[in-house]
Amino acid sequence: MMLRASHQLAAVVALVCFSSFAAAEDFTSLSDVQLAERTREAVVAQNAEAALDLLTEMQRRGTGIFAAADRPACEEVIDLPDGITDWKFRAVARQAYFRLAMSRRLEEGSCACLFEGFTFDAFIKTALGKSTAELTDADRPALEGIRNEDRRATEARFRDLEQSCRAK
Repeated sequence: MMLRASHQLAAVVALVCFSSFAAAEDFTSLSDVQLAERTREAVVAQNAEAALDLLTEMQRRGTGIFAAADRPACEEVIDLPDGITDWKFRAVARQAYFRLAMSRRLEEGSCACLFEGFTFDAFIKTALGKSTAELTDADRPALEGIRNEDRRATEARFRDLEQSCRAK
């Protein structure tokens, strides 16, 4: 009787291992979006084993939360001169910088970091024809104009570009 129970236990363990292996094999046929959806479902269902397998596959592919883990973060660096006293200036300048950076990526059809090859200094030079050190509070209306120029359409088109980049 004891021998039979140990055989049954071994059969169950083999079946579980095989089904986990087979499930892992099935992950390769999933798109990145499907993989992310399945992972989310496993987390919501609190299925730790499935979530771990799915996250392992995401890590192997370098997608989702593991995307670009080996690349530096995509961050803007905005250094304003000390003479800027307008409390809204930084927000307006940042939004205008983003809007122009989005337009550049849309023209290129590029998934690269918004700020890669386009520093804040380069933005100010392109947009206002001066250096960042030459900025004054009086430049805010010009930056507001850049920020507001086809803003909603640019943001909507850029969201579409981001979605297509994530799907790749």
